[in-house]
Amino acid sequence: MMFRSIRARMLAWSAGLTLGALVVAWFALSAVLADFVNRRLDAELTATARGVMAAAGWDAVGAFAVLPPPADARFERPLSGWYWQVSDGATVLARSPSLVTGNLGTDGAGRAGPDGAALVAHQAAFTAPGDGRRLTVTVTLPAAEATAELAAIRRPLALALAVLGAALMAAQVLAVRAGLVDLTRFARAVAALRDGQVDMLPPAQAAELRPLSDELSRLIAANAAQVTRARAHAGDLAHALKTPLSVLANRATPEDVALIDRMDRTIRWHLKRARAAAAGLDPAAHAVVAPVLEDVTQVLTPEARRRRVTVEIAATGAPDFRGDPEDLAEIVGALAENAVKWAHALVRIAAHPCPEGVEITITDDGPGIAETERARLLTRGARLDETVPGHGLGLAIAADRIAAYSGRLTLGQAEGGGLAVTVMLPARD
Repeated sequence: MMFRSIRARMLAWSAGLTLGALVVAWFALSAVLADFVNRRLDAELTATARGVMAAAGWDAVGAFAVLPPPADARFERPLSGWYWQVSDGATVLARSPSLVTGNLGTDGAGRAGPDGAALVAHQAAFTAPGDGRRLTVTVTLPAAEATAELAAIRRPLALALAVLGAALMAAQVLAVRAGLVDLTRFARAVAALRDGQVDMLPPAQAAELRPLSDELSRLIAANAAQVTRARAHAGDLAHALKTPLSVLANRATPEDVALIDRMDRTIRWHLKRARAAAAGLDPAAHAVVAPVLEDVTQVLTPEARRRRVTVEIAATGAPDFRGDPEDLAEIVGALAENAVKWAHALVRIAAHPCPEGVEITITDDGPGIAETERARLLTRGARLDETVPGHGLGLAIAADRIAAYSGRLTLGQAEGGGLAVTVMLPARD
């Protein structure tokens, strides 16, 4: 969901608040502009009404006239909505030519013109020279014209607010991106630490990220200390048990040798598992694959020569393994040892890049393994042929070590019918 993103959440809140502020601004400014337009129009009507009152009067024979009338062409155009009229409450005494033969009512209310169109009216009471009776002057303009004038002002206002809103949103996008750039840098620093490119996190530049950076640095230091302690404990245990087992082996009868050998294998199994789990915590560990494969081949050479088996290596272009070199040697060594044990004449170890990192394939030309037996073979100590020397832990040790690196181990059939073991491990970026 988009609101799981800090950036999206910030932008959504910014957009909502900006839109709300612009809507409030629209209504506030519209009210101000409407008041301005109404005041201006009312001032115009008031000025016309005062002109009519100043020109109004009674002659010697008692006739009422407005001379001269307002000199505004809008009051001359028939049914224009721009009207003026003077009445005494019972009779319309004078009116603008635009009213033609109509009037605004004897009370001069001026709510609608002769054509029924709505009007905006201004009224004022006065008395004219020559007669003391109370008169009412009414001046009007068409309501549609006032509405149109207000709309003409609101349109550019709406456009201006829309442009302002777009500019504010663009500015907020840039501001959020600039504000979160430290998160991106921090993520890259953590990725570099994970890939072993650096040994520790650099100090966070943003004050908000410093507590997180400090806690991660403490966690990394604690993990490194745990790795060191685990390896030290594994070494101490191996050293402490090696001598007693050697003494027991020298003193044991032939019947006890097998039992002591089993104890030795079991101890080495658990030590290797503990060491593998500890090594997996070291984010800076990495290994070049080709030299490790060459070292494994050298270790297997005596047994391969005894069995007249050729071991070939192909590792050109293989990426570096993101992990401990000894762990890689243990994985490949355990698998290659089994391959040499069962091969007729050839074992091939190949490494190359793959989407998951680095892929290492060990194939032999031996009898192979039936598909139904492959899963069972990965369990601890499982063996298909109890008559062949070996403790049966090779594949299980490799599988355990591979799992520590979140890798993958698959068993298949080689082209010649033998076993093909494929290992996929993380690569150093």
